[in-house]
Amino acid sequence: MGRRKSVRELEKQLEYARNRAAYKAPDREDGTASQRRPKLSLAYKPMAIAAGEGAKKYRVQASKVSVEFFTQTALNLVDATAEDPLPRGAQPAKAHATVADASPEVIRAVGSKRPYIHYGKGTRGSKSQYSHTAPFSIQSVAAMDTEIKTLFNSVKSKLGGAYGRVWYSPEKFVITGSGE
Repeated sequence: MGRRKSVRELEKQLEYARNRAAYKAPDREDGTASQRRPKLSLAYKPMAIAAGEGAKKYRVQASKVSVEFFTQTALNLVDATAEDPLPRGAQPAKAHATVADASPEVIRAVGSKRPYIHYGKGTRGSKSQYSHTAPFSIQSVAAMDTEIKTLFNSVKSKLGGAYGRVWYSPEKFVITGSGE
């Protein structure tokens, strides 16, 4: 059994729920500019089959802004020429970064009026991108730790202070076959 909530907690939850119910999202105006998110086609070498420069490379798409943030050489990616796409279900290894503001601020959510701390770069509605994700190709499995730390060190100065973060997520490589 959980603990019983106080009257103050219940009143606060009710206030948030009423605020959320009363919120009406603004209509999107006709003719307003949309955000463009151009993509690049790059060659990615999976770690599961990384065997030197002769290893098979696959074509992946990545955000142009994110690739420029991390730099293509730090990500160990080259321009795709005639590579096959990754097999269905496969995910490349990825580098993620969140660029922070030097001084986070407490703001209120639009719908519920609930306070929270905004750590990201820019202000609400400024349309400034502070989250970046890009595929990261490992050149050799033996030097994986060194390559990841080199990538992290290359973007440390761009993270905007102590609240900026950079991390790595491993690949999920799938090899498929038929029943025949």
